[in-house]
Amino acid sequence: MPVRIDIEFDDSAVRRALDRLMRAGDDLSPAMREIAGHLEDSAAESFERESAPDGTPWAPLKKSTKKDRRRRGYRDGPILERSGDLAASITSDSDATSAVAGTNFEYAARHQLGFEGPDSLGRNIDTPARPFLGLWPEHEDLVVDAIHRHFTKALK
Repeated sequence: MPVRIDIEFDDSAVRRALDRLMRAGDDLSPAMREIAGHLEDSAAESFERESAPDGTPWAPLKKSTKKDRRRRGYRDGPILERSGDLAASITSDSDATSAVAGTNFEYAARHQLGFEGPDSLGRNIDTPARPFLGLWPEHEDLVVDAIHRHFTKALK
């Protein structure tokens, strides 16, 4: 004769935990705010290291660029920091689902992506890409940690 065994499981705690996780996923604002800060910090590190976030060193300044800097009264300083305005212009923003960092300086894209062609005065210029926006590997880990903390907090 077959034996029947009934097992009852109260899954209300699991359901409550899943509900908290779903609500936490709807509003990632705390994690996104933290991630936006990491994006901004990562850009600052690019300027400090004179390297792209992947670690690739920026192309050195050409002799003509150094000469032009001196002619205009700027110091022979770090790459992309003739006046320091570009580095200082990096800002970040976030909302419930996204985190961004960037600048509103028109010429920033030319440095991030590189550019070859005429400038506003019609002179032909060749600007090598010197990416400064993105995440350094150590910041990638901080992003994962921020999201992990956000969801872990929701389970408490």
